[in-house]
Amino acid sequence: MIEIKNRYSNATICEFDVETVKQAAEKGKADLRRAYLSRAYLSGANLRGADLSVANLFGADLSGANLFGADLSGASLFGADLSVSV
Repeated sequence: MIEIKNRYSNATICEFDVETVKQAAEKGKADLRRAYLSRAYLSGANLRGADLSVANLFGADLSGANLFGADLSGASLFGADLSVSV
């Protein structure tokens, strides 16, 4: 079970019956705004069109993730790995 928490209030935004944060993020990609995903392993995740506005992605591994059309406005990306997989 994975819980995605609000970055400010720590309230649970959603819960997923999965084993990894990556699987949860892909399932909940419609609305992850204000989510606390600091240091999450999201390498190669399909987050196309996800609402990640104001999300905390500090130090997250987003290498090779599909972020096409994702809303990252106001997101904390400090230290995040945004490298492209070849």
